[in-house]
Amino acid sequence: MIKIVATDMDGTLLDDDKHLPENFEEVIADLSRRKINFVISSGRSFNVLKKQFSKHLDDLTFICDNGAYIVIGGKNVYTSVIGRQTVMNVVDHCEKKGYTVILCGKKGAWHNAKEPSLDKEISTYYICQTYLEDLHDCDDEIFKIAIFNENGYTNAQYEALSDEFSDNCTALLSGSKWVDIMNKGVTKGSALSTICNRFGVGYNEVMAFGDYLNDVDMLNCAYYSFAMSNAHNSVKQVANFITGSNNDNSVMKEVTKYCLQ
Repeated sequence: MIKIVATDMDGTLLDDDKHLPENFEEVIADLSRRKINFVISSGRSFNVLKKQFSKHLDDLTFICDNGAYIVIGGKNVYTSVIGRQTVMNVVDHCEKKGYTVILCGKKGAWHNAKEPSLDKEISTYYICQTYLEDLHDCDDEIFKIAIFNENGYTNAQYEALSDEFSDNCTALLSGSKWVDIMNKGVTKGSALSTICNRFGVGYNEVMAFGDYLNDVDMLNCAYYSFAMSNAHNSVKQVANFITGSNNDNSVMKEVTKYCLQ
């Protein structure tokens, strides 16, 4: 019996217009009645997720900032704060490369994007965002560092970033133009494992959905692991199942099939 369902947001649960499935409320209510824990797993911060899911803060579990911040029953149960010196090292390195840096913390998101063209991109994923001319002035507790490259990352660029901070950080490609950096070992998968241990749920009782590289560790925690048809090929290789696209309400279809019939 499935006891936990975990899903990524962008490219997975949400369609390309960033809309939730039409039957989301109905399915969540049915899962709640059956005591099945539904987990929203995202690179987004809780400040963003709690606004979108305001009616379900007590019903849903949230993996935020790619695993650095976990909320269960409306309460923060886990936080992984990156050391200040590490944060500044990442800032210095990325600014030299010409990348845009967003520091995601307890008070909000702090960025160094000077170009107005980047406002829409950043506001899609972050609220409570503030421009800082010098990110060294940020005094927040930082859980995740998002690095945006408007031209997209080549494999070499991504690997270089990952290698640069591999001693104490995990770097994950969360989109073609985004790399997220957290403390070493912090991933959506590590967060899902924490949640499973908390509720005494095993591998065969977990369902998970994802489409991009930051979802791989999470899919490895679930027997019922689904890659979207629009997923990165590397994600399809680790998933036990392939489902339809994010535009076909595929997450809700699989949840209904396996959990509600």
